[in-house]
Amino acid sequence: MKILHLASPNLGGIESYIFSHYKYMDQDKFQFDFMTQNQSLREAEEYRNFQFHVKLLPTTAAKEPEVFTRRVYEILSEGYDVLHLHTCFWTGFRIEEIAREIGIKKVIVHSHSSAIDETDVKKREMLLKRHEEVKRSFSPDLATDFWACSWKAADWLFGEQIPRSTIRVMKNAIEVERFRFDARLRQATRKELGLEDAWVLGTVGRLSFQKNHAFLLELFRAFHEKYPNAKLLMIGNGELQCELERQIRESGLKDAVLLLGWKASVENYLQAMDCFLLPSRFEGNPISLIEAAASGLPAVIADTITEEAVIADTILREPLDVSRWIFALEEVLRKPIDRREGEKTVRMAGYDVRQQAKALEILYESQD
Repeated sequence: MKILHLASPNLGGIESYIFSHYKYMDQDKFQFDFMTQNQSLREAEEYRNFQFHVKLLPTTAAKEPEVFTRRVYEILSEGYDVLHLHTCFWTGFRIEEIAREIGIKKVIVHSHSSAIDETDVKKREMLLKRHEEVKRSFSPDLATDFWACSWKAADWLFGEQIPRSTIRVMKNAIEVERFRFDARLRQATRKELGLEDAWVLGTVGRLSFQKNHAFLLELFRAFHEKYPNAKLLMIGNGELQCELERQIRESGLKDAVLLLGWKASVENYLQAMDCFLLPSRFEGNPISLIEAAASGLPAVIADTITEEAVIADTILREPLDVSRWIFALEEVLRKPIDRREGEKTVRMAGYDVRQQAKALEILYESQD
């Protein structure tokens, strides 16, 4: 079967989701290709590990509608069995219209978020207005399948236009064993970073509006005043890096906050942490939290994040209030836990990518 994925303009969580599942699918039976504006996809490590084609879009439907439409017709006419559109918010549905016109048997619209990750207020408001306009005019006959990573993400993208009974929630599964707790790796990583005697808090995610690192720094400044041996690990890169570096300097936290950039071996750094923090303004269903849970980490997360993400009793969901978070942190850091239980917890919650990859195979083949 030929599956065409509409990928994002930048490498990120959606592409990680696709490749992590493809790794455990029958690649003799399923061929993945990508339609994208992102030329760097051909330079990604996955391009060397998997056999796939990248079909480049030269423009957008908003900028050059005729050029865009002509190119999409060319790509979709190459005999694809399934079109899998991954999206975070609506800008239009021209691709869906063309796919249905051409006669692609299965057209999947898959929601991966629950708001718009844009720092500029005016631009965010403009995109939100467009999103709501397109959502109201989206017709159920423009796709055969409606998927989302959580019910919150489903409501955000589909609203009242698509009945909930027709929507399928697809869990953001992970390679669970990669994140299982390893006491020796924890000790080695903490030693490497000079954290042997510290209370180590940490987060993983793009340095962007969505992830709300400004609140994290405000929280940590108050926590560090009370517990001077505390350290904060921030893993990720993004457009707000310079601003966050400035905040760290001005807060006098330069020696206590480790801004590590993006790390391919993120599992090593999760081992080193004592508590995972996720104060996001919004999420679809955060993969980073599932990874942290698999490593047995307790976590404090924002109550803006879907309740479906709370897959363990060591995950506390709190409003974005510094005093509430400090109280929650003290509770989880003083409560003894067996981090070896994390792997089992995540598997039982259905987030094992091997299982989800097989489910994906079945769904691709289904013509219901």
